[in-house]
Amino acid sequence: MVYHSSFVDEEGITKACGCPLLPLKSHIKGPAPVSDQDRTDIVDEAITFFRANVFFRNFDVKSSADKLLIYLTFYINVALKRLEGCRTLAEGTKAIINLGLEKVPVPGEPSFPFPGLFPLPQSPQEAELLRNYLKQIREEASGRLLSVAYRPNGTPNKWWLAFAKRKFMNIILPS
Repeated sequence: MVYHSSFVDEEGITKACGCPLLPLKSHIKGPAPVSDQDRTDIVDEAITFFRANVFFRNFDVKSSADKLLIYLTFYINVALKRLEGCRTLAEGTKAIINLGLEKVPVPGEPSFPFPGLFPLPQSPQEAELLRNYLKQIREEASGRLLSVAYRPNGTPNKWWLAFAKRKFMNIILPS
């Protein structure tokens, strides 16, 4: 059974293209509201549920936060693919930084991995808001992923990097 996000549609949460801009425990600048450090955020959920959710080909969306969880699960899969050949934490950090420098696609652009998951932006401002949020959430997920994909001594954690071989929802990852 797929793990769903515990963030059901809460009132007062801003949305861009149907994607909730959920609070993050983040020091990275961006449009996301700041969450308390002791509370679980969507990035924590995505990393916690990743190894179970990556096995599913279908994902029943129960809330708009589930759409963000799907996006983050896919992004973690892409990031693990990039980390697959990195033998040290320093190499992995460099690979993740390079991934973070890539342009973040939004719905309606050809490189967006889930056409139809989010509605198209109604304005260029909405598209830019979502792009900035996705960039912020990707950077935050990348930093936290490095802390689980590599052990404290800087060596790869095979129990995480083995999941780089999986295809989430049968989507072929870009090389």
